[in-house]
Amino acid sequence: MSRRVLALLLFAATPVAAQDEPIELADDPFEITDPIAAAPGTAEVGFVGIYERARQGRVRDTGAIQTEYEMGVLPRLELRLGQTGAYGNLETRRRLGTAVDLTDGDALPQQQEERERARAGGTSGLGLLYQLSEDRGAAPAIGLLGRVRTIYGPGRTAYEAEGVALVGKTFRPGRLPLGIHANLGLTTRIDPQPGDRPNRYLFNASIGQAVTSDLALVLTYALSQQERGDRDFSLLQVGFRHRLPNGAVVGVAGGAGLNRDTPALQISVAVQFAIGN
Repeated sequence: MSRRVLALLLFAATPVAAQDEPIELADDPFEITDPIAAAPGTAEVGFVGIYERARQGRVRDTGAIQTEYEMGVLPRLELRLGQTGAYGNLETRRRLGTAVDLTDGDALPQQQEERERARAGGTSGLGLLYQLSEDRGAAPAIGLLGRVRTIYGPGRTAYEAEGVALVGKTFRPGRLPLGIHANLGLTTRIDPQPGDRPNRYLFNASIGQAVTSDLALVLTYALSQQERGDRDFSLLQVGFRHRLPNGAVVGVAGGAGLNRDTPALQISVAVQFAIGN
């Protein structure tokens, strides 16, 4: 066999070998974060499109686009940059609806008018993820995620800090793993205004099952505290993540809120690209 033919065969086999690695079970577009930090010199960029339908109000539809860049800077340490923009009923976008007080009761006439109009808002975030341990034996992978976030919308600009503990455990490791993940965190409003809830908790959990090395089914439950007078954000999502031959991952999730203060319908689509080795 000539060297040229051998080189061509090795080149053709390289993508196939990479595809044999199991697909990640916890990531966009689901509301769950994996504790595994990117290796130094590698990065990932993700784009997520979101549609939400509110249960009430003259304006019920909200469209949002978010991007996130993740880069390994040191062993077990990952830098995260995120940006979100949304337009519509920002009450369904719980992180954006806190930028202005639109609660009932003592709301001013102009604030009540805001409820009846589509509005634009967004967030900018900077964070660090540190992986404390690996998923090995009976011990799960554990990570800590800290970030600061700027929230802007129709009212004043708000600032938040968030700390989240990330836990992930893979069962039946191999080509078709089953994984369970959980996120537990606390969000703190920086310089809260009168009526703001200064601290809010969150708890997200998911279970994912790989049905092929490139396709996983995922079920996620997201719970987080909202502003005073609103019930907790409670959302159930189901969908899949699929890895394409070029290595990009496409995810689709459908969800529904479990009470009146969460969206009646949520549809999310994500595309992720890996950069580096």
